[in-house]
Amino acid sequence: MGPHWKRMRRICMEHLLTTRRLESFTGHRADEARHLLMDVWAKSRVGEEVDMRQLLGGFSMNNVTRMLLGKHYFSPAAAGPPEAMEFMSTTHELFRLLGMIYLGDYLPAWRWLDPTGCERKMKAVEKKVDRFHQKIIEEHRERAARRKKSSGEDAEENGTDVADFVDVLLSLPGEDGKEHLDDKEIKALMQDMIAAATDTSAVTNEWAMTELLRHPRVLRKAQAELDAVVGRRRHVFESDLRHLHYLRCIVRETFRLHPAGPFLIPHESLRSASLMSGRYTLPPRTRVFINTHGLGRNPHVWGSDADDFRPERHERRSKVEISHGDDFVILPFGAGRRRCPGAPLGVVMVLLALATLLHGFDWAPSAGMRPEEIGVEEVYGMTMPRAEPLRAVATPRLPPEMYAGAERD
Repeated sequence: MGPHWKRMRRICMEHLLTTRRLESFTGHRADEARHLLMDVWAKSRVGEEVDMRQLLGGFSMNNVTRMLLGKHYFSPAAAGPPEAMEFMSTTHELFRLLGMIYLGDYLPAWRWLDPTGCERKMKAVEKKVDRFHQKIIEEHRERAARRKKSSGEDAEENGTDVADFVDVLLSLPGEDGKEHLDDKEIKALMQDMIAAATDTSAVTNEWAMTELLRHPRVLRKAQAELDAVVGRRRHVFESDLRHLHYLRCIVRETFRLHPAGPFLIPHESLRSASLMSGRYTLPPRTRVFINTHGLGRNPHVWGSDADDFRPERHERRSKVEISHGDDFVILPFGAGRRRCPGAPLGVVMVLLALATLLHGFDWAPSAGMRPEEIGVEEVYGMTMPRAEPLRAVATPRLPPEMYAGAERD
């Protein structure tokens, strides 16, 4: 944790991930929840199956890019423009490549030879990401210049616009007396925030829906809770989420059984440490990998049914803490000073998407498939998504005017 890393983290914490800042985007998240409802409703009216990966990926991307970039990429009724689809595809490829065990990290000659083409693929992804981010930066600079020329007033003060994260980054001073942050630093922060929030949230939600389709009893129990807390005469509000105890158990169980990241970001020990009452000694400057996938399936921690999806195992808690608690048996966001700073936002996005989908629709597997036949094969990488996108059939369960109201919004 050098001074540069600390400064970049402080920028994120002070200018994007504060409680006040996150609350200021509550309206944007409510808009995206209504768009999610509309999208599924449009497909259900014509009997079309829902591609959950595309649907949930669009929901996550819209929420994050509206906060970070001030831009909405996916329309309510269909996949967004080619630019958005390309960037989402690039993000998935980036996470796959980052999760590979690559010999070039240990053997320099391997990188020069590049027999598997990994170096070439990484460079191609890097160029795509760089072009995307540079375009966003230039758009923001042009918009700021137009504002200054037209009025000279601050956009937030006159109420015509709200500054997004890129606007803030462009206004911050750089290091060593520089007037502004370098474009390279801005693009790195943009990429970290976008990739970390969009892919992980979408992967978690797709796994949650997979397990709910495999376990209809759990799905019905979650819907009964939504009917009791929300009812069927209004939409789910973000303020409802803290009262949805069983839904929070479902998300916690999904994090346990299907962590979006099978390993936490690598750590390095600063000094020698003793583990498990002296059974193991960790030398200084040792790279440490925390296996969250193994931790969540450890029978010594979770019992003989560790491989079963059973949200009830978390119901004994008076307050369901979705990230780690005092026992550290679940670590979806890490812990301590290196804990993911976006954890509160990630939890809200996952809960809001699931609550909206379960409240608005009954769900069934693709035609001809029984719940127990839904696959749970994983693909290893920086994140661990399903091997194949989940497809499901939705049937509206609310009064017709509830969907018409969402369409007018």
